[in-house]
Amino acid sequence: MGGSGVVVNTMTIQLPAIADKNKKNKTKNVQFFMTMGSAPEVTFVSAGTERILYQKDFALEAERSYEVNALWNDHAWVITVVEIIVPFFAKLSLNNGEVVELQGSGELTSEMVSQYKSSLVSAEIGELCTSIGWSAFRNCSGLTSITIPNSVTRISSYAFYECSGLKSIEIPNSVTRIGESAFYECSGLTSITIPNSVTSIGQSAFQGCSSLTNITIGNGTTYIGKSAFASCTSLPVVDNIRYADTYAVEAVDKTLTTYTLKEDTRFIGTEAFSGCTGLTSITIPDSVTSIGYCAFSSCKGLTNITIPNSVTSIGEYAFSGCTGLTSIVIPDSVTTLDDAAFSGCKGLTSITIGSGVTYIDQSAFNSCSSLTSITIPNNVTDIASSAFGNCWRLTSIISLATTAPTIESDTFRDVKKGGTLTVPRGSTGYGEWMDTRDYYLGYYDWTKVEQ
Repeated sequence: MGGSGVVVNTMTIQLPAIADKNKKNKTKNVQFFMTMGSAPEVTFVSAGTERILYQKDFALEAERSYEVNALWNDHAWVITVVEIIVPFFAKLSLNNGEVVELQGSGELTSEMVSQYKSSLVSAEIGELCTSIGWSAFRNCSGLTSITIPNSVTRISSYAFYECSGLKSIEIPNSVTRIGESAFYECSGLTSITIPNSVTSIGQSAFQGCSSLTNITIGNGTTYIGKSAFASCTSLPVVDNIRYADTYAVEAVDKTLTTYTLKEDTRFIGTEAFSGCTGLTSITIPDSVTSIGYCAFSSCKGLTNITIPNSVTSIGEYAFSGCTGLTSIVIPDSVTTLDDAAFSGCKGLTSITIGSGVTYIDQSAFNSCSSLTSITIPNNVTDIASSAFGNCWRLTSIISLATTAPTIESDTFRDVKKGGTLTVPRGSTGYGEWMDTRDYYLGYYDWTKVEQ
């Protein structure tokens, strides 16, 4: 049986004994009907204890057919039911006064709602629905209210895309993920609370929610995608920075020269300070955990920045084109160093990469043309394409890893000729680094030294 919904891990049902000893130790498919009354109860045994898995006080389906495997055990056919699907119900109120009842299992899909989208006013989703599917209510511009049950764990991408009439929505504390563009241009929304259960908010999730004046982001959220709150122009501005609760959305005044982020800031958002060419210094509090996509890109006047030990991820192009930066220390807390994070930082002469980094993404330090030396910490296992490409003054690489990190042919493309790779004595795998094929270190006549 396929589908999703309430799943019974293992349930054993005994049929009347069949006096056919020839069936011993044989298996066959048996079809049977389960009748669920006004108060159905399903139980199963796990680790020697019996507990109730599901109990509800309304009728579900009068009869349901299940096809399962059965095994003869000397006195009866024993059936093990691996999955039982219990449906959920949803009520849709239309603008002509009609109320439509839908039935589904697991996910509420766009196909279930499609014929009612143009006339939908409100929706009440019943318990046992586990997710709001991709584009489920997309372009339901007349939808003003919706009830989501505590059984829902995911609001999928585009679920409420351009539901411009939606005034409010309560996200239950069962939801763990809000997908890409889930509430894109829900221009009628004025307030939203994201519960502590939500760990991930997708790219552009609330972009264009132009009436949104108040938002609360739960403590459980660890990831916020690109442009999640872009063009939310009614959000409050604190000292020239637009904030979505603890998420710094953007600098309203691009002529800033110095700035101190407020103490409870957790996220520095997409392009928050991008293009602030006169910014020379910024103070980041130790409450910040994430520096987002292009957060400080092209801040050419920035000469110094301290990344606190609270930061765990530095996003794509976060400091790209910060040509005034001369040194950077990436703390041990950072585990994610994304694509082109420091690309084009032509003034960088000193880079310290913390021990928490295991993967250096593509073009992370591409075109850092003043860099002469770099130390790769011992936890790094992979260095992606062009990570140190066009670092044409680079003459010294010290790798502390006893097993050589995996590289691409152009990881060190266009480094200076005649440099030195220093590795631990007895280390393995650096032969590929020293290959003489195009763009490996051997191609540039480098020497390997063990110490």
